[in-house]
Amino acid sequence: MTTRKLFLAASIALAALSTHAEPVDVHDLDIFVDPPTAFVFVKLPQGWKFVGKLDTKALTNLPAKVHTSLLIPDESERIVDSERGMGSIE
Repeated sequence: MTTRKLFLAASIALAALSTHAEPVDVHDLDIFVDPPTAFVFVKLPQGWKFVGKLDTKALTNLPAKVHTSLLIPDESERIVDSERGMGSIE
């Protein structure tokens, strides 16, 4: 019975997490950089294309138009980020 309750709790938690974030609106030729790996992708009409990897200096000086996340955080995540000193998302 305990395993069943644990599974139910995990299912509810996953459902709650998956309903918060919405995808970012991306267009062809938009650029996405994955911060943990520094991999760079370009959005083409056929899908995302890997184009290379940035060095540390380039990763810290990205133009504002480059995507570093493909999900829009919900309001509670914005509050947490601002409390951590990461700034707000506009």
